[in-house]
Amino acid sequence: MPSKPTMRDVARKSGLSIATVSRVINSPDDVPAPTVEIVNAAMRHLNYRPNINGRRLKMRHTRTVGVLVPTLANPVFATSVQGIEQEAHAEGLTVLLTSSNYDPDREMGAVSALLNNRVDGLILTLANADSNPVVDLLLAEKIPFVLLFNQPYRADIAAISVDNAQSAYDIADVMIKRGHRSLAMVAGRFESSDRSRQRYDGFCRALVDAGIETPHLVQVGFGETDLIEPLRDLLCGPAVVTGLVCSTDMLAIAAINACRAYGLSVPGDVSVGGIDGISVGGLITPKLCSAVQPTQEMGRQALAFLRGLITGQSNPESLLLPHHLSDGESIGPFRRRSSTRI
Repeated sequence: MPSKPTMRDVARKSGLSIATVSRVINSPDDVPAPTVEIVNAAMRHLNYRPNINGRRLKMRHTRTVGVLVPTLANPVFATSVQGIEQEAHAEGLTVLLTSSNYDPDREMGAVSALLNNRVDGLILTLANADSNPVVDLLLAEKIPFVLLFNQPYRADIAAISVDNAQSAYDIADVMIKRGHRSLAMVAGRFESSDRSRQRYDGFCRALVDAGIETPHLVQVGFGETDLIEPLRDLLCGPAVVTGLVCSTDMLAIAAINACRAYGLSVPGDVSVGGIDGISVGGLITPKLCSAVQPTQEMGRQALAFLRGLITGQSNPESLLLPHHLSDGESIGPFRRRSSTRI
């Protein structure tokens, strides 16, 4: 039987020192990003898992929980963290927070850093919940964790989410019922978010159910705020679309701005819908139509789930909270455009 890979093996594979590998595992934020990527690649290649269980056996509960989200620039995650902190305060717990910036390669280092701060458990939003070395590590080491926003297919993971596919289906269905037949999905990159892929699947299912055969897709970075160039062909090309379903509200707001840059009105010329239900969507003109997630409640539920796992009073389970469509004004009836205005 082959021996279990060691930190020395990772150092040899990456061409770096053992000390550097140790710093990447224990304090990734203190190491240059290219070095972190090299070490993470070597660990993945060797199937190396940091040995954290021995350290944890020496610990007592610290009444501290770790939280990893992709970013706090998107209000949907900030609001969920607010819910986590409210529940934590009521339970007398401390929250340690970090982010991955939608970079899957940063997730293992971020989680290792939280574990090195002796958290009792973790609440995580990951790039891909069903194929992720972080999940494999936490399950192997029996570390309590709850996924938030992720909607895994496997049943042995605790998770709080909404039905991502159905959320996108419902937004697309509203447009279809108002006469739109040429629709596009504006989605965050699938490799950074399994939620984005699930929402695209729901969008495609809505089109298939309506007998629409050609879904359009534009993938962009989640931090993208300028969609003028990425949406040029969809808004001004020979086969323009009249409806944009966006995988997040932030992308929907950027899409509305792109429409205006081309002299198009929303919803007169193009209907736009989002998913999340962030409060700023209700403050723009037109008011954004969105599939609203109960984000703050999801955070509270995730912390309550985690407490049960830490104390051994509950087993992992998934919970889908209901979403609803907001009464926005950014989706209107289909109206044929006589010409493209630039």
